[in-house]
Amino acid sequence: MRLFPDKKNQGVQMLYRTICLFSALMIVAAGAQPAQPPAKRTILQQADVASSPAQETLFGTVEIAPGSGNVFHTHNGSEIGYVLQGHIRLEVKGQPSRELGPGDSFMVPRGAVHRSVLVGNEPVKLVNSWTVDKGVPLLVPAPQ
Repeated sequence: MRLFPDKKNQGVQMLYRTICLFSALMIVAAGAQPAQPPAKRTILQQADVASSPAQETLFGTVEIAPGSGNVFHTHNGSEIGYVLQGHIRLEVKGQPSRELGPGDSFMVPRGAVHRSVLVGNEPVKLVNSWTVDKGVPLLVPAPQ
């Protein structure tokens, strides 16, 4: 079924379709955010530390390149980190943000919703340990 069936209104019909398409694209674009590549985690060592409940400690590095980063997330355990290079802003929900640079350390308790945001254009490198429940994902994206 045509919206404007007679030929003299074909231009109006084309304009109407163009406006509808443009409006739909604008709505989609407004809700879309550019995908940010995740921070790179490299696990260097992994060891079981408790059997009931089963827990493990992971030791590794986290690299945050310009244009990458972390979404707000949690861990099923605690995280301790040390900044080797670059600067981050640690954002933990319910706490003031902290700016961290080389030589600074931090601790994020079990279940705390948090993220690290790169400050400046220099890549960031962290040394981290996570003591977490065994057999579950290390990082759980927080609901938005």
